[in-house]
Amino acid sequence: MDETCSGVEGAYSAELLATAVNGIIVSDKRGLILQVNQAAEALFGYAPGTLVGHSITVLMPKPARCRHPDYMAVYFEYGSRYMVGATREVEGVDRTGNKVPLLISVSTFMENGEPRFAAFLQDFSERKYEEQVLKRVNAALEKRVCERTAQLEKEVESHRQTIARLELVNKVIERTTHAVAITDADNRILYANPAYEKMTGYKLKNVIGKKPSISKSGRHGPEFYRKMWAALIKDLHWEGEIWDRSEDGVVFPKLMSIDRLVDEEGKTRNFVAIFHDLSEQKASEEEIERLQHYDSLTMLPNRSLFRHRLQHEFEVSRRQKTCVGVMLINIDRFKQANDTYGFPAGDQLLVEVAERLSIAVRRTDLVARQESRRERHPDVVSRVGGDDFAVILNDLKRPENATIVAMRILDAMSEPFTVHNTSETIEDVFLQASIGIGIYPNNADNIDELVRVAETALVEAKSHGGGEFRFFSDSMNQNSAARARLESDLRRAVSEEAFTLHYQPKLDLTTNRFSSMEALVRWPRDDGMVPPGDFIPLVEETNLIVPLGAWVMRRACRDTMALSERIGWVPGIAINLSARQFRQPGLIDDVRDAIEESGIPPEKVELEITEGMVMDDVETAIETMRALRNLGVQLAIDDFGTGYSSLSYLKRFPVNTLKLDRAFIRDLPQGTEDAAITEAVIALAKALKLHVVAEGVETRDQLNFLSMRHCAYVQGFLLARPGPLENMPAVFTSGFI
Repeated sequence: MDETCSGVEGAYSAELLATAVNGIIVSDKRGLILQVNQAAEALFGYAPGTLVGHSITVLMPKPARCRHPDYMAVYFEYGSRYMVGATREVEGVDRTGNKVPLLISVSTFMENGEPRFAAFLQDFSERKYEEQVLKRVNAALEKRVCERTAQLEKEVESHRQTIARLELVNKVIERTTHAVAITDADNRILYANPAYEKMTGYKLKNVIGKKPSISKSGRHGPEFYRKMWAALIKDLHWEGEIWDRSEDGVVFPKLMSIDRLVDEEGKTRNFVAIFHDLSEQKASEEEIERLQHYDSLTMLPNRSLFRHRLQHEFEVSRRQKTCVGVMLINIDRFKQANDTYGFPAGDQLLVEVAERLSIAVRRTDLVARQESRRERHPDVVSRVGGDDFAVILNDLKRPENATIVAMRILDAMSEPFTVHNTSETIEDVFLQASIGIGIYPNNADNIDELVRVAETALVEAKSHGGGEFRFFSDSMNQNSAARARLESDLRRAVSEEAFTLHYQPKLDLTTNRFSSMEALVRWPRDDGMVPPGDFIPLVEETNLIVPLGAWVMRRACRDTMALSERIGWVPGIAINLSARQFRQPGLIDDVRDAIEESGIPPEKVELEITEGMVMDDVETAIETMRALRNLGVQLAIDDFGTGYSSLSYLKRFPVNTLKLDRAFIRDLPQGTEDAAITEAVIALAKALKLHVVAEGVETRDQLNFLSMRHCAYVQGFLLARPGPLENMPAVFTSGFI
């Protein structure tokens, strides 16, 4: 090429570089920049002419800058196409050090026999930004699509479930034995189920569009319906008994509930009525009432109504400051007449006796017989046993006034009776009555005690040959015959295990939940529950406490495990030991047998002993306690503070718990001495690493006082009253509020 052509070519190249839109950089084989156009200088932020002579690596980020000499060496040795002849995305570095996204292609040419490299650069920043924006937009769209898809799937599933529920509800309503009717806002029937048709006799097609009042019985006045609608408007619900009329005109009682359904604005949309026929239930209730509370022979109220009426008279007497008398009547020689003339004749005698008693007793008195019941009549007679009757003498101004009634009864019973059997009429059957009388409040202050003293007086009357009456006196309470009878009943009850257990829960103040309970023995009899104070002393005195105590232990452990199945965990059970139990040789075996038989964890069993039980022979007592502890059970000192309270012995006793007697709790927090004793016992227990159980907590102030002193456990009527086992699941599954 000649010089002229070379000049022309150089001018053409310079013009091309100057007018090119993309950046162009020409470098030699060492990487020195020989030429650079304005577009490239602007791209990297350099002033015109300042890049020429610099190494092209100044425009590269550090990783690429270090590898550039290697790329060049590989190219010259192997002719690599990776660097030359390909268009790639790379990053450059501008004058300030910021990275610049580029699209680059490199070509080579020869100039004056030397290789040259021409880099053609296109600013990729805007496209890169657009790609990122597009990527973010796509990601956001994909997220929204996914979220909306998930939402739609959830809505579809919700609709599917709603449809399934509606189908289920429809099946239930169609098949339920309760009548269902749905009305619109104007109370016109839209729907009624098959039970409605069956119960009322009205077919659905005949009631659609009509109001439910088509079956109105006419037995309820405007005030009844006014209150019904007032409840629906205010509470959106009404429930009660109502009489309706079926299509054939028969009036029947039903228990109905109505709900008013409203929209978001509170406007009525529908009414839904559900009801069922009470006719059979009403008839059954009346029959049950009769069977439960009336004697089937004489149709007189039984012991149940007698006690109910006696309780009522007690309340009246307390208000009016009058006396109430209980008169127990036994028919003398009735057994001989029954055996002689037969049971049918005996039944006739009882019926006539009841009639004579009803006539003899004042109309303001009540007479009772034990085996059935009826609503109170001014002239009620009740039977309390086979040939035993009872009279309530109400509104007695003076106890002596009962004498008049007693004499009238004795006179009525002195007249001969006439009975009939299958073959003959038997006349002149002579009977007489013995009467025992107890007076409230002179002789007793509760129903059970008043009946008991009347029984004592009756025994006294019969012991003199019968045919007379006796008032109760204090001397009768010590009557050996009554005591012998009680002992006989107790022996029978122990042999037949005719006792039951009630349980008093204990509250754990650290968790505010009930964690254990104390077993309390109860003796139910025909005339009610015998107070423990009436039979426990006699049980201990006669040594019946040993078999009774063993039964209590077995039953309490079994009941505790039965309770654990209901609540999902095993509560603690505290069982009182009597002095005789504690000293009898078989105690350890009884405890072991009760644990193994019930499967209760031994550590859940706490045996309560009193201080007095262990002080007679301390060393033997400690051996017994250690043997019990070796079984794994817990030991507690009951009524702590009321006995010896010897600290020197207490530290030797292998016990876990001290039970603070209710006597120290009763006057808390006002009683300063009791407060000081209570605080001292709690502090003593903490020092000895013992728990404290406070008994007899009946007020919030007492509870707060004990809680602030960090007493471990409390029990008392404020927290939970003693009750049968079936009451315990509800107690143990709820905390104390």
